[in-house]
Amino acid sequence: MSTTFVEFDGATSARVSFSQWMKRVRLPLAAWSLRRRWVVALLIAGVVFVLSAHGWVVADLGGVEASRTALDAGTRHLADARRALAQLPALRREAAATPGAQLPASWTSADDVRIVSELAAQNSVSLLSVEPDAASGSGAESMRPIQLTAHTDFVHLMAFLRGLSDLPVLIVPVDVTVKRDVASLAVTATLHVFSALRPVPSTAAADAFADESLDSDDEEDIVVFDPFSLPQSLASGEPQPDVTSLRLVGLLHDRTRGLALLDTPDGATTVVPGQQLGTERVTRLDALGITLVNGDATRTLVMTEAS
Repeated sequence: MSTTFVEFDGATSARVSFSQWMKRVRLPLAAWSLRRRWVVALLIAGVVFVLSAHGWVVADLGGVEASRTALDAGTRHLADARRALAQLPALRREAAATPGAQLPASWTSADDVRIVSELAAQNSVSLLSVEPDAASGSGAESMRPIQLTAHTDFVHLMAFLRGLSDLPVLIVPVDVTVKRDVASLAVTATLHVFSALRPVPSTAAADAFADESLDSDDEEDIVVFDPFSLPQSLASGEPQPDVTSLRLVGLLHDRTRGLALLDTPDGATTVVPGQQLGTERVTRLDALGITLVNGDATRTLVMTEAS
């Protein structure tokens, strides 16, 4: 026979102490002791201080994080500058070994005229006048302008402009005016010569463009049309009495709309499909040319490609 003794004093005392504690908590503020008021005030002040300090750090009101970011950026820039400075001797040796990098000690405007004249002669550009102007700027920004007038055709003009990148100094065409003459093109151009700078060779630029085009998903063929060439007309039916009175100058075409620029005896004009042009009507416009219809006669104006 076993006997189990149950003590109720512990549970009763716990209930009594909890009841007393709840009564003390529920006491009105006027009944609080001075010590209790100070303890509660200190607790509230501590919580407010912790929250304020956290907000100060998060908002970076002291600018600590901004200063750290600026310090990291400055450190990276300093490291980049040191690397560039370390590579400078090798770059100088490479530039000295590059063909055409050696220039006369004093490059003058006479040298500018000479190389431009030689390039024009190589590309069948007939120079009428070459006038160098006064230089401006200093150092790498030193520039001498050259005013030139010439006669040539569109193909040789493009070859002349492309050949500027193969010259020993940087020559930039900034203002080129081309007008159609009786038998050729009248060209007026302003060239800026930077004798302290070297151009990127056309072969290197072509290689860079080719490498970039290989990485591109949208590869397009670049086609240059001669806007000054005589129009090519393909006629079906009865020939038109004045075929060369209209000349196709430019085309803008997408999947839904098209616009053509024509050179007429009365001046330049734009046409769209369906538009009436004198006795003819534009029936079709695409990337290759426009089709004109006059009764039963049909002809197509296309642009001439310049190689």
